[in-house]
This record gives sequence, C-alpha cells and structure tokens, in this order.
Amino acid sequence: MIKRAAFVAALILSATAVSSPELAAQEQQVAVAVSYIPSLRLDVLGGNPTALQAGAGIAFPFSNYFALGADVGAGISSTGFSGRVDGFGTFSLDPYHQLEWEPYVGGGVTVRGDGGGPGTRTYLLGFIGANGPSTGSIAPGVELGFGGGVRLGVTMRFTGSPKHK
Repeated sequence: MIKRAAFVAALILSATAVSSPELAAQEQQVAVAVSYIPSLRLDVLGGNPTALQAGAGIAFPFSNYFALGADVGAGISSTGFSGRVDGFGTFSLDPYHQLEWEPYVGGGVTVRGDGGGPGTRTYLLGFIGANGPSTGSIAPGVELGFGGGVRLGVTMRFTGSPKHK
C-alpha cells in the first residue's frame, strides 16, 4: 500500500514538473500583443460651457492591466468653438476579457479651451468606462467621468485583432 502511494505521488510530481514549462508558455502568450491602440470618440461635456466634441486618441499598453494615452477633441460649445487635450492612464478591471463588456477606470489631466467663453482651463480628469464586444478589430465603448464638468462619451478602439467576446 505504501509503495503504491509513493508511486502515485511520484507520478503526480513528475507530471507537475513536466507541465510547468507549458504553464509558463501559456502565461507568456497572454502578454500585450499591440504597441499602441488608436481610438475615435464623441463626447458631451457638461459644465460651463456645455460642449459637443469629436476626438481622436492613442493609448500605449504597458501591461494587460495598465495603459497611458492622450486624446484631442474639437467641436462646438454654447459660447462657440471648443477644444481639449487629455493625458490619462487607464486600469482594466477585466484584462483577460472574461466579461462581455470590459470595465476600466482612469484618470489624468485635461486642458480645455472655449472660444468666447472663460478661456483655457486645466482640470483633473477621472472616468469609468467599458469596452464592448469586438466587431473584427473594432471595440466600441462608453465612458462617464468628470473633468471641467460631467462627461459622457462613446468610443471606438481599433485593437488590431479581436480581443473581446
């Protein structure tokens, strides 16, 4: 009986030792596959003044969890032309895309200018959002945040390969 238990234990240990390199290889395959992610967006900015802006941006993933990026936007406000530049970091709450909608949080800084209004101002930026299921290499998304007023945005991220369910 003891010989049989020792034999089974030896088999389990050898199977674990053999499968460890395979597990390490699987973990390495999950690494970030793109060096940058371009995006397009449409935002409604509440506050003084209220604005509607279209924008474009780029994010640089540093891991499956964290990315740094920037956006520029331009449009119209209640006082005339409106523009902004955002610098931000995002943290994915579902980096391995186990949910249909991948939630994330982010923050940074925004510089906003409105013609005929209060001029150029700098604000802290904070947001929550979710990337939706991919259609080919495009992942739609939504964001809600603050930065000179309440923000509501829709996004299209060009991921390069289908990543979301």
